[in-house]
Amino acid sequence: MQAIHQRRAVLAVLLASAGAALAQEQHGHAEFCAPATKPTPVLSTSDFDGDGTVTRNDIRLLRQQLRSGQYIAFFDRNADRLLDRKDIAIATAEAGSQSTQLDRQLAAAYARTKAYRNIRSAIRAGFVPWTPSFHGHGAHWVQRPEKGSLGYAFDPGAPEGLNYDAKGRLWAVFYYSGPSPTRLDGTKYPPGDSFVPFAHLYGDGFAGEQDVWHHHNGVCFTGLNYEHPTLDARKLSFRQGLSPKQCLPGNAVAKGLPVAPDVKWTPQFHMLHAWIYELNRCGTFAHAHPDLAPGSPPLESSLATPNVDPQDPHPAYPFARGTMCAWLGELGQVAPFCTQQKQE
Repeated sequence: MQAIHQRRAVLAVLLASAGAALAQEQHGHAEFCAPATKPTPVLSTSDFDGDGTVTRNDIRLLRQQLRSGQYIAFFDRNADRLLDRKDIAIATAEAGSQSTQLDRQLAAAYARTKAYRNIRSAIRAGFVPWTPSFHGHGAHWVQRPEKGSLGYAFDPGAPEGLNYDAKGRLWAVFYYSGPSPTRLDGTKYPPGDSFVPFAHLYGDGFAGEQDVWHHHNGVCFTGLNYEHPTLDARKLSFRQGLSPKQCLPGNAVAKGLPVAPDVKWTPQFHMLHAWIYELNRCGTFAHAHPDLAPGSPPLESSLATPNVDPQDPHPAYPFARGTMCAWLGELGQVAPFCTQQKQE
């Protein structure tokens, strides 16, 4: 019987690898994966505590989760959206197997964010709403910059943000790479590093090739005030593809500031979602979840130019006299990449 379970576990892992790759290829930011796409497990083996090997402790953790009666995709070994004896059988058959670096990174993400399934715990940790709700995303919550790590190096155990639905249920965590937020006096929150679009992104992230970052350009946040934040995501707006003059009040532009009390503008930032709490048939690192907030407007509604995928690179952004440089020029900024010649 154990041999049968082991063969089934091996087959499940092979199917998971193939399915995840297909889902990532099929999925774009402006559309969801095919409805018939089969979900795959978050982990390749049952190393839930992330110590590198499947042990009795992992099976104990799984049993505890089953007894809680609360579903978490992280523990769903056969990706059937249920936690039951079938998952325990798979975990038992995998005893002694070694986990991958990706498994251990995902385990770190789960271990250090599981408390935020209670949204009050997230608020106490400094998380606040960052965007209104969008279909496939819900509301993005982010750590306030004085408490979080916006702009820091990638750390799988320290995601910068969380995705919640309207009932306060946690679906995913997300990672951010971009400029440090600017204070009203013009100083930057830590780490304050200079930011160059597209410069470093695709070497950072989770182990392997499954994670696919996406980016947002010319983003205008309205209602976002880090010093006196709202806890009601409905009071926020999120628009893309806008210049500073289109986003900010004139006095902020005149001072060369990308901020006003309740308005923030950023030239570009990059994001990566990890759907470790609600299983996503489009893949663990898909840009969106087709079942999240279906009654909310699509993310594409935030675009100044309709029918443009917000993750598509604009060929002019990194180069001299390009759109990105023109935007920065409105604030009196001349980034180093704006003086470089276009690379063929």
